Amino acid sequence: MGVVAGKRYKSVPRAVTTVVPRQEIFGGTLMVRAQDAGASYDSQTHSVSAPALEIDLLPNVADPIVPGSLILQWGGETYVDRAGVLFRAPSTTTNAGAAVGTVDYAGRKATLSSYPPGASGGVTRVACLTSSAGFATTELVFRTPGAPLRPASLQVSVVRADTAEVVTAAADLNGNVVGGIVNGSVDAQTGIVRLRFTTDPLDVSGAASVPVIAALVTYNAVIQTSLPMSAELLGLDPVRLPADGRVPIYREGDVLVIHHTAELEVTPVAGQTVVLDRAYQAAIEVADANGVLMDPAQYSVDRELGSLTWANPLLLEDAEGNPLASPLFIQDRVEHMTVCSEVQITGAVGIGSPMPWDLPVAETKVSSAVAWGDLQARLFRWFTQQTWNTGAPNWGDEPNGNSTTAQYNQLNYPPVITNQGAIAGKWALVFTGPTSFNVVEQQLGVISSGSVSNDCAPINPATGSPYFTIRKEGWGTGWAAGNAVRFNTDACLGPMWVVRTVLSGQGTVEDDEFRLQVRGDAD
Repeated sequence: MGVVAGKRYKSVPRAVTTVVPRQEIFGGTLMVRAQDAGASYDSQTHSVSAPALEIDLLPNVADPIVPGSLILQWGGETYVDRAGVLFRAPSTTTNAGAAVGTVDYAGRKATLSSYPPGASGGVTRVACLTSSAGFATTELVFRTPGAPLRPASLQVSVVRADTAEVVTAAADLNGNVVGGIVNGSVDAQTGIVRLRFTTDPLDVSGAASVPVIAALVTYNAVIQTSLPMSAELLGLDPVRLPADGRVPIYREGDVLVIHHTAELEVTPVAGQTVVLDRAYQAAIEVADANGVLMDPAQYSVDRELGSLTWANPLLLEDAEGNPLASPLFIQDRVEHMTVCSEVQITGAVGIGSPMPWDLPVAETKVSSAVAWGDLQARLFRWFTQQTWNTGAPNWGDEPNGNSTTAQYNQLNYPPVITNQGAIAGKWALVFTGPTSFNVVEQQLGVISSGSVSNDCAPINPATGSPYFTIRKEGWGTGWAAGNAVRFNTDACLGPMWVVRTVLSGQGTVEDDEFRLQVRGDAD
């Protein structure tokens, strides 16, 4: 209410709208997209794998299902259990079907990972057996129906009782069976298999044991057989050969020689001494680029210290005087003789004493040694004959006919024989007159002539020493042409039979060789 010039006026409030322009500012980038009003979209599809279908087969039963007894029908299809695997619609002619799921025998559940789309309805148990005892096991021992087995041929398949998982394992060349929860061994010679099912092979308490379904344990193996060989075709009597035809190279208790040969390329200098990296070698030799050995007279070696000294003057030639091809190499070989303590089918060999050197695996070799013990040359079975038949010599150990009146005095002048020169042979001193005779050996023939007035000492060309020595003082009188003195000698060497067997078929190597070495202690 207001008063103006004596008059009163009533004020009425009015709303007044004022337009105030404002500007909005964006700190970033404004993206504007537009689309044609007539645009259209194609249909979009996305495939989702059907989840596995789990079926509780026996909700009110606590006993496990017997493997192989389950038959189901669902959605117009038949499902059959085989070793924990569900097969759909097995053929009545081929017995083949599609694997579509698994069976948990202990949990009494079936899981379908693949099934027809749109299938519905209830599941019908056509057949299903349960067992109350003897269903699972954690250890197994059995024997194959035959033996020996081929190494690494055994394969074992088991089904876990807790998860119905199929676990396979195979034996190696040593007979160890390892694979998943399967641990054990197989004796290839007897066919006995021992298995444990555990997650920890070192556990002996049984806490890590895993039960498997005993009825579903399967295995396969290759049994080796051999056919008898004719002794006429083979060339020897096979009675003492092993049944499988394999003869081991090494056996426990055998003497082995472990050796390694190192090469050092050198440029020979007359009078120079070369010190090798190791000492106590068994042999030190020099060879050229073609493997031809250098004449040992052109150098001297100290095997105890491991050194070689070139001759002065020096000739680069072999023992026959032929020149050597460059470059030259010093070959030093170290050896360790020991007893074999263990032999495995893989080729691994255990020894009874440690190696004195660190030798490279790829270059070190093992050789077998035949131990003869103490050996000594001898002369024995001495006798005389009045008549020696040159057409049919008597190489027997007994006289043929009468003995001679004249005799050699072995008591006071015994024949002399040395280990270095003796050989294993049969000898005859055949008289060509009262004082002269020929020296005859069964295999060598006439090798020399002799006389009662001189010592008889024919030289062995292999060693440079006499085969034997018969002293002149021992001869008496009365010898005549045709008389003979027979005796035998044995060398300071052990007898050895070398047999080489070559398998039938196409050759696989171009160079196949072996070496024999006679070794021993003179003292």
